[in-house]
Amino acid sequence: MADSSRDMTTYPVFLVESLGAPRNHQSLLVEIHSKRGAIFHVTGNIQEGMVFEVKDTDTPEQCSPTFISRSEIGKISSSKLSLFQQICEGNPPPTKQFNGPRRLDPTKPLRRCQEWTLETINALRAQGVLE
Repeated sequence: MADSSRDMTTYPVFLVESLGAPRNHQSLLVEIHSKRGAIFHVTGNIQEGMVFEVKDTDTPEQCSPTFISRSEIGKISSSKLSLFQQICEGNPPPTKQFNGPRRLDPTKPLRRCQEWTLETINALRAQGVLE
């Protein structure tokens, strides 16, 4: 790494898990300031489809009654924050996968927030955004 990169601000990135049903919800947290950050995640369900959302927030431990855990998965340079968001936005949210109890396409694996989060982490790493 070049010497000038030592002067860049970096932010920790966390995988956050919250209570959910039937599986727990996962999201990405970029901690910009101590106890403040931005959550990047998909919301909704596989009955109706999901949407991508970014929201500024206090850390989940402080503001979410459903918070379970968070684990650091890397760091991001302040200069790559907009690219981080572009990559998250570029991963399509899970679509509607059920019509009542019937799967719309049983040949495709289910895709929920957990799959979206893992795909997004892999894309962030592959593009050198998540260090």
